[in-house]
Amino acid sequence: MSRSSRTPVAAAVAFLLSAGAAVAQSTPSSPPDADGPQADAAPAAESAADAAGEGATRADRRRALDRVTISAARKKLEGASTRLPLTARETPQSMSSIDASRLENETLISINDVMQNITGVNVSFYDTQRPLYFARGFQITDFQIDGVPTYSGGTQQEYDTVFYSRIDVVRGANGLTTGAGIPSATVNMIRKRPEKIFSAYGGLVMGSEDFHRVEADLNTPITRDGSVRARLIASAQEKDGYRDRHSETKTAFMATVEADLTASTTLTVGYQDQNNVPKGPIWGTIPRFASDGSLAGLPRETSFSPPWTRWSRQNGTFYAQLEQKLGEDWTLKAIANHSEGNTFSLRTYASGYPDPKTGAGLKLLAAVGKSWEKRDSLDLYASGTLDLFGRKHDLVIGANGVKTTTTTPTLTSVASWSYDIPDIRSWDGNAPAPVFSATGAKRVAETQQSGIFAMGRWKVLEPLSVITGARLSSWKTGTDAFNTAGKFTARTGAYQVSDEVSPYVGVVYDINDAVSLYASYTDLFKPQNNKDKNDHLLAPVRGSNTEFGLKGEFLDKRLAVSAAVFEAKQDNYAVKDTSVPDGSLPDGSNAFIGVDGTKTKGFELDVSGQLAPGWTLNAGYANTRITRHPSDLIYANLPKHTLQLNTSYRLGGGWERLTVGGGLNYQSTVTGFGIPHPTLVTTTVTQGAFVLLNLHANYQLNDRFSLGLSIRNALDKTYWANLDYPNYGDPRSVMLSLRGRF
Repeated sequence: MSRSSRTPVAAAVAFLLSAGAAVAQSTPSSPPDADGPQADAAPAAESAADAAGEGATRADRRRALDRVTISAARKKLEGASTRLPLTARETPQSMSSIDASRLENETLISINDVMQNITGVNVSFYDTQRPLYFARGFQITDFQIDGVPTYSGGTQQEYDTVFYSRIDVVRGANGLTTGAGIPSATVNMIRKRPEKIFSAYGGLVMGSEDFHRVEADLNTPITRDGSVRARLIASAQEKDGYRDRHSETKTAFMATVEADLTASTTLTVGYQDQNNVPKGPIWGTIPRFASDGSLAGLPRETSFSPPWTRWSRQNGTFYAQLEQKLGEDWTLKAIANHSEGNTFSLRTYASGYPDPKTGAGLKLLAAVGKSWEKRDSLDLYASGTLDLFGRKHDLVIGANGVKTTTTTPTLTSVASWSYDIPDIRSWDGNAPAPVFSATGAKRVAETQQSGIFAMGRWKVLEPLSVITGARLSSWKTGTDAFNTAGKFTARTGAYQVSDEVSPYVGVVYDINDAVSLYASYTDLFKPQNNKDKNDHLLAPVRGSNTEFGLKGEFLDKRLAVSAAVFEAKQDNYAVKDTSVPDGSLPDGSNAFIGVDGTKTKGFELDVSGQLAPGWTLNAGYANTRITRHPSDLIYANLPKHTLQLNTSYRLGGGWERLTVGGGLNYQSTVTGFGIPHPTLVTTTVTQGAFVLLNLHANYQLNDRFSLGLSIRNALDKTYWANLDYPNYGDPRSVMLSLRGRF
């Protein structure tokens, strides 16, 4: 991207950086916004500082703020896996949280950045637009916003974090609120909500690869008492990728209005939109081998995408939430979402192996696609407490449903298009673009899921809680085809699953005021359209998670520690039935059988919180041993050992405005089997263990402005992000930020 072509964002960044630096010479006394580095704790922190007296020093106030922030993180929150009001210690599953302060301090601007800092999660990049996330050996597809499932593999990817005050990741199966899924993890992103007091935030980020980003967050009361309030949040960014000819522009916008209709009724309505527009995206793999079987050694910036390639995604969501208090102990919530999105891609990939002497031997092939998606969901549930046998018990009862409709127009084929790269070492990306057009035909795929659920936490004894729950789900799908005249021609892939039950049971025993033991079992299902040799649909895949663990809170509840052992399974997974010939079914397809044997076992350790005033630690280790059926293959090589560690420390004395920190991501050796090879047909490939080092620092210029620095992959390690589907991992990147609150 040339400098002249990045005017909108880059010019704003350059201007506001200089303006902010000038303004930073003053020291206004306005408190930071509640969603900033000390998120959700500002009011309590101010009270703590006031209690210390007007003569309290800046250091005294900061120490009080640190203490309150950690305590706030321990409050009861509506859980992503149960919707019961539980603290992290009361939740009988492993979980990790990243709040707004860490998102900001480490410049974690997308869900990709977040997931690379979660215990037990592996991020595998197929290419520039297809990040995949894995936990406990299985892909993560359960993404929620405010507890409502929202994931779409087509139009919703790489969520921008500017909208969220906290992101929770609960590992294991989650059948209660989602029904169909995979026993990996649930990612719940909590939206920022309007507050009753005016606040404004602006952020500017510049970085390597011509990265420029602007963020804004305006919160304002509409009525004098704040009973009606609004919030506007937006971000815009652009960058040149490190790969040849790759660049990307992203915009994100959210507007929310919240009103206290009565003392017991609150209505929230809003709209959220994200638009990703990459040019020259990477699709496909980077050849690991040359034509003679030696290592190709292509540089990290290698790209097989001409400048006319595209892979855009846009999604907008209207949402509404009505919260009604029912007396002192019960609350009724209704949440409705309507999303519409679209995607368009014109992509190329390279086939073949480069000649080590001439650089020839690679041929470009192309694909084109377009789709529109609509998604409607409704969530209705009541939560509260029951007095029974002299104790208070928590209960949630509800129902939800979602309908997704995807329309895919038929485009003329580009399968006959190809281009021979003369020499990959000197190729400039120039290639003629394929020609295509809409035929008028289309396919309309529809998937519906609904369910009812109930769960309760029963205080059996003072130190013993038992959590029970179940969900009854129904699921159906089908695809309708229409010809060029718009006439319906056929329905394919139609099948349904009814009355699937997903149970949940958990036990938490408080050994003392600081330590608890827990155990849990939960499962879910995943429909499949494969048939057996008698032409009958196979039953759904059944996923489950069994977990035992220990959780503790130490140092006056400022430090949380957890340890867990787990087993996750997928049973009745479809593999080809070799007892009958290929194509033996009436429609000419292959027969399948359901097999058990895909499972993972392991243990996780997690530490998060404050070791001392101004010194935070977030660390996690996961040991995952995966056993797969020989036919259950995935394009991801997952390590047995992973470690994430991050720490930050605020200096004292004359340097109290400066916070420095760093972290590392370690993974053990990974092995790829059956990798295509030019002379051996296939081979086994191994990548040794490696560590990525990350650094960050923040300097508080005054009460309003701060400067930040974030360096990822600081040692510029070269590594493969994937072996089965080889692509390089990201090189070193540097980002400098200026943030202000008013």
